[in-house]
Amino acid sequence: MSTISATAAVPRRTTGRTIWIGLLLLGFAAGVGAWIYQLTQGLAVTNMRNPTMWGLYITLFMFFVGLSAGGLIVASAGRLFGGERLKPIVRVAVLEATVAVMLAALFLLPDMGRPDRLWHLFRYPHFRSPMMWDITVVIAYFIISLIYVWVYTRHDNAERRSWLAFGTTNTPASARRDDRMKWVLAAVGLPVAILLHSITAWIFGLQISRAFWFTALMAPMFVTSALVSGTALVILIVTVVRRVGRISFPDDLRALLAKLLAVFVAVEAFMVFSEMLTAAYNGASFEADPIARMLSGRFSPLFWFEIAVGLLVPFVLLVVPKWRFKPAAVVVASVLAVLGIFVHRFNIVLNGLTFATVPYAPGVAIGTPQPVGTDSFALSLAYYPSWVEWVVALGLVCLGGLIFTAGVMWLPLREKAH
Repeated sequence: MSTISATAAVPRRTTGRTIWIGLLLLGFAAGVGAWIYQLTQGLAVTNMRNPTMWGLYITLFMFFVGLSAGGLIVASAGRLFGGERLKPIVRVAVLEATVAVMLAALFLLPDMGRPDRLWHLFRYPHFRSPMMWDITVVIAYFIISLIYVWVYTRHDNAERRSWLAFGTTNTPASARRDDRMKWVLAAVGLPVAILLHSITAWIFGLQISRAFWFTALMAPMFVTSALVSGTALVILIVTVVRRVGRISFPDDLRALLAKLLAVFVAVEAFMVFSEMLTAAYNGASFEADPIARMLSGRFSPLFWFEIAVGLLVPFVLLVVPKWRFKPAAVVVASVLAVLGIFVHRFNIVLNGLTFATVPYAPGVAIGTPQPVGTDSFALSLAYYPSWVEWVVALGLVCLGGLIFTAGVMWLPLREKAH
């Protein structure tokens, strides 16, 4: 009977995989079509305007940078600090970090009105700009992540006679050399991961004209939120990858990750509280007004969703020891934590850009031709992503899903003892 059951399970798994890949291809195709429409019609088809010149694309850039940094921090910390219990999931975490940082970089393309001029960044670099710092470290981080994946899997690929094993042989000496390289990569990758998210934060935190952004806490808060979202995503991914049989690990490892996630959520909540208190306590309108908009104004629904659903509920679910051993509770907490950090990122963009930096009439030019009788200037402008932005974003996420799925299917994700 067990043989029959095992045989019957293969077609179902193959059918599920085919449907999954088909849905990802469909989403990717829709995204490509929406981007082509945006390129032909111009950025006017998005709802980005002046002063809201950043929107969903930059939000997702920040979000995926955090997902990537969090994944590599988990992987590198396990190697550097003797976290042997994390060993079964390190390869999956590194693969997730690589795909996430690739998506972060790709989200910059649709945000550009003229992506054909991307080469200008490298032909005429301006290294006093934090944006240029960020692009440089994103490229370096992506290269490190690719090397990380290659080094972690090439010895096992040599056993499989795969072309991905170039540069190594299936010998104990080669395996020991790879172990030394893993330690070096972890020693380099951990600070680079922290630097990556810190520089992304400095794009916002060094803008003195925007009080909501201009704070020394921006970089630490970005790093802690990266730990929250990155750890939560790793939990979700390794749960799925184990379910499809590509890796195996004991339940107490997921409980350990859940405990770490609870700590990271608590630290993130403290960072948010400290930032809100510092800005609101002195009562200066320049800083207090954005906080008021978060607490009871235009952006309060998003803010309270972040606090209640993205921080409080996950912490309650994960702080109870017995619940950390319940897969459903851990998965729900991880999903809510990821959503909470996304909303946090969205709030940073919305609250920082919606209102003019100088609150005097007539405000700033909206930037697009307006109907006759409509004012072309405004002190504030509500932003919400257009259908084009959502579909383009869906397409890029599906592309990442396809690449990650290919990695799960073809890479040796079970780390063996050599």
